[in-house]
Amino acid sequence: MKILIAINQSRVLYDFKRELVDALAARGAEVILTLEEDFRAEYFKKKNYRILPAPIDPRGMNPVSDAKLSRFYRELLTKERPDAALTFTIKPNVYCGRQCAKLGIPYYATISGLGSALNGSRPLRALASFLYRRGLRGAERVFCQNAAIATWAESRGVATKARIEEIPGSGVDLTRFRALPYPEEEEGATILFIGRLMRDKGIREYVECARRVKETRPATRFLIVGAQETGCPEHALAEEAAKEGIVEYCGYQMDVTPYIEKASAVMLPSYHEGLSNVLLEGAACARPLLASNVPGCAEIFDEGITGFGFEARSADSAYEALQRFLALDRETRAQMGLRGREKIAASFSREDVVGRYLRALFGEKEV
Repeated sequence: MKILIAINQSRVLYDFKRELVDALAARGAEVILTLEEDFRAEYFKKKNYRILPAPIDPRGMNPVSDAKLSRFYRELLTKERPDAALTFTIKPNVYCGRQCAKLGIPYYATISGLGSALNGSRPLRALASFLYRRGLRGAERVFCQNAAIATWAESRGVATKARIEEIPGSGVDLTRFRALPYPEEEEGATILFIGRLMRDKGIREYVECARRVKETRPATRFLIVGAQETGCPEHALAEEAAKEGIVEYCGYQMDVTPYIEKASAVMLPSYHEGLSNVLLEGAACARPLLASNVPGCAEIFDEGITGFGFEARSADSAYEALQRFLALDRETRAQMGLRGREKIAASFSREDVVGRYLRALFGEKEV
């Protein structure tokens, strides 16, 4: 069986899907990957997976570039004729999905988040919905990473209810992200932000929150782990705050577990998510969560039990939630983290998510 995986970037595939790729290969499938390459593609090259670089600009909105991408997928699919395709992220879903439908190739799409395009202006939302309907109309299955996405997909005619399957995000590798001892906090708490440096991840609210906390709790540390996002000015914001001593900017890290190990809590003031991998990984490591009360974040913690929620786009609300957390003693914080680990282990394992895809492709007997 030949399976094509179309995704935007090596980073996304490596961080969240590599167990799926390996599971497909372990079942004898010939796996072809098409994506924008970076250094993380080396993992797949070492395993001798075929990689066909795609001319994709993940955040660009140039119709000429997108037409070129659509032609690329048509030529690739015509030449390779895979038995099935798995598409992830908006452009592969839309353009590779559309070409699969035209060529009669079964394909399985995953909507991991509604993204900036579906949270922007009305014309932009209308265009994105239209493109999704065209791209996913013929999909065998549409995997949605939270209930809000599934509701949106059905209501907008992207897919019928019978073809929609809600999954718990990408899941989390519970062996890689294990429960870590809670930090001693001898000098003060450490609050960790992990994410791409872009407006919609709430990095501005995080920095503002840090600035205000530092006024009364100067020993509190605020760490930022994440890469610069093309076209987003928030990278400069993080660097400037680091120069002021408000935050510690640690850049992109292949392995975030040493930073989670130092953290008293993981904080994500995101505006929208599919199902936040950052929060899943933080909770799996037994860390309390501080997160926006938006779909894709709110499912991952229980208010006052494993974390605290706050209003998205509001530094005031984030600050109030953080103050509630900082008022707790260390033992209470540690217990919150352990309860969070239990929640993740029960409902959000990556093994379960991989099994959902294998059942769709191979049938019940293969899992």
